[in-house]
Amino acid sequence: TVSHRPSVHLKAAFWQLLHNMAQANEDGVSGGKAVKVLLLFLGHASCSIFLVLCNKTISSAFPYAWTVVFLQNVGTIVCSAGLHALGKVVLRPLQRHQVFPLILDACWLVAVLWSSFKALEEVSVPLYVVVRNMVPFLTAICERVALKKPMDTMLVVALLITFAGTILYSLTDFTVLLNGAMFAVSNALLVAGMCTYERYLMTTANLGMSAIDINFHRVTLSMPLILILGYCEGMPGTFFALASRRFEAGLVLASAGAAFGIGTLLLALQAEVSATTIQVANVAYKCATTAVSRLTHPSELTQMGLVGYAVCTSGCLVYTLTRKQAPKSSDKKEK
Repeated sequence: TVSHRPSVHLKAAFWQLLHNMAQANEDGVSGGKAVKVLLLFLGHASCSIFLVLCNKTISSAFPYAWTVVFLQNVGTIVCSAGLHALGKVVLRPLQRHQVFPLILDACWLVAVLWSSFKALEEVSVPLYVVVRNMVPFLTAICERVALKKPMDTMLVVALLITFAGTILYSLTDFTVLLNGAMFAVSNALLVAGMCTYERYLMTTANLGMSAIDINFHRVTLSMPLILILGYCEGMPGTFFALASRRFEAGLVLASAGAAFGIGTLLLALQAEVSATTIQVANVAYKCATTAVSRLTHPSELTQMGLVGYAVCTSGCLVYTLTRKQAPKSSDKKEK
């Protein structure tokens, strides 16, 4: 059942966001903290934009998805273990009752990574971004079905706006092939499903794991399956092929660092600013990614396509600015 909420909530939420930012300044937020938050946002934005564009280049020049995924995951494991050794994060060992749920999550992650790589190989960056804009709404639908989480009127309105923009843009992107569209859509569906499942793991399932624990262990548990798939793809021969191509090898190494940086900086931002602020920033990142891709990976873009992109982005903003802000204490529990 869809509960009704006044349409003025969009405007009210926006002004509330501005009020919260002003109140933070009035409460004596130091200049040093403001600079820190700015640097965190700049770092997070740089990693997010770079990773999408970097993976697009890698998928076009070195079409060995499992080799790339394996190396990126090794980077995540090594960096996470390094931070744990330095005492920056705490990684707790898996308990017996946690193993099976995390194995399922690891298999889900493998499917997400593969579909993302194949989608970037087949479709333009703007279309990839537009389809990924559907993820918050698909996640909300999954949570409604699986976790019985209620859906409000503004969420449905935002979903319809974003869906309309996605269809409008897709119809004007003449470079897209059927396979590419299927990979992009399946990736969005898989990401939404995985987000819902991981929320279940951290709440209803009561596994007693933080987001850092889940991310580290799911990546680690995914490695045997990735090794098998990589062997079928040609590993370890593909390692030698990559080593002989210094540019692509450098991109893979850089992408591993960017992937780890996104997760680490996101956790740091969650401790400093509201979830709404981060979501608004994510919309800005996507717009920036599309703008930069016009230079790095140019593709045909019509005026109607620009309209569709703008409509899709506005739907994301409607969704972001009309969400209820959870109390900070509950946020920390979920992390």
